[in-house]
Amino acid sequence: MLKQKNKQKEIREEERGITLIALVVTIIVLIILAGVSINMLVGENGIITKVQEAKRETEEAEEKEKTELEDVDDIINSFNPNSLAAYVKTGDYVSYVPDTANIDELLNELSIYSGNTDNTKNVTSTLAQETSLKWRVLDIENGKVRLISETPTTSKIALQGAKGYNNAVYLLDKACNILYNKNGYTKKVQNLKIEDIEKYITYDYTQQENPNVDTGKYGGTKEITNSNYIYYPNLFLKEKTSYIDGIIGTELNLSEQKKPIDETFTQAKTNIIVKQTYWKKLMQETDFSNSIYYNLFIHDGNDYYPIYWLSSRSTACGSSKAYFAIRIIYAGQVYGEDLYMSDGEITQKDWRLRPVVTLNSDVVVKSGNGTVSFPYIIGL
Repeated sequence: MLKQKNKQKEIREEERGITLIALVVTIIVLIILAGVSINMLVGENGIITKVQEAKRETEEAEEKEKTELEDVDDIINSFNPNSLAAYVKTGDYVSYVPDTANIDELLNELSIYSGNTDNTKNVTSTLAQETSLKWRVLDIENGKVRLISETPTTSKIALQGAKGYNNAVYLLDKACNILYNKNGYTKKVQNLKIEDIEKYITYDYTQQENPNVDTGKYGGTKEITNSNYIYYPNLFLKEKTSYIDGIIGTELNLSEQKKPIDETFTQAKTNIIVKQTYWKKLMQETDFSNSIYYNLFIHDGNDYYPIYWLSSRSTACGSSKAYFAIRIIYAGQVYGEDLYMSDGEITQKDWRLRPVVTLNSDVVVKSGNGTVSFPYIIGL
């Protein structure tokens, strides 16, 4: 009897041992499956990532189709004998009066996203629509006429550090849109961008030298692994030229940003790879395909324009760290203002705006001859 009880006890203990092992194995299997499932959902090639990419690609395709259809309409409208596009040439003066602007929302966003805590007290408190600005034709393409302010604004916007870099493009473009929009007349209003200048130069900026990058020139890259030098502004992760801890940016070009981010900076885990997208040069008339663009962007005929922002980001590689800058025009130079460095150093600068207005193709000429004393008067 005693032997039978002992045997039954041994069997129960063995069963408990087997049950415990089975439980542990089951848990391990579930953890593995969970890990695989999470990776399938949120990994670099995960389902959620793929869905987000597909959504973005669809939105981009829809936007491209919409733009192409609008271009067709613009070309058709340009055949109107009274169309502004049929009258003007680059450099002509156009009488353009924007709608009255309410800047309360803009001032609030600047206080949140510019990175400069003194913005509302100092520089930006003077921000206002400047009705005395004159406007000149920047270019005409597919029936659309773009105007540029004859000079930079007197008003300035201050940007600082990682937050300033993160939101510069959004804030500069929005400021111009709010201050210089005219309902029914404008298709788009934004700040001047680096691409607007690169479009009309003969100077080959892609040959800009930098011995710190792998190719020794513009477009080359530098990998930084020292933990003291791998801080980056958070928007950098979204830029198509970025590479952080093995993650490649896929979303933004250097002059794009549709919404602000209330974020600052992050330290990478292992490394950042930075692409040299910054170039600089003291510009000459001969650097442009047409000297009128030197006059519009750089020099008014008597002197260089005051320093103004371009709503474009850039990155540069030093010997040990990276520089995150916003492009500017400075004393005749195409230049850049470093707001954040990968060692955590920050700077703050305040410069002027250079608004660019894209008019609708159905805008027509009422009178005028395009001179500064008798600019084209426009209507609908």
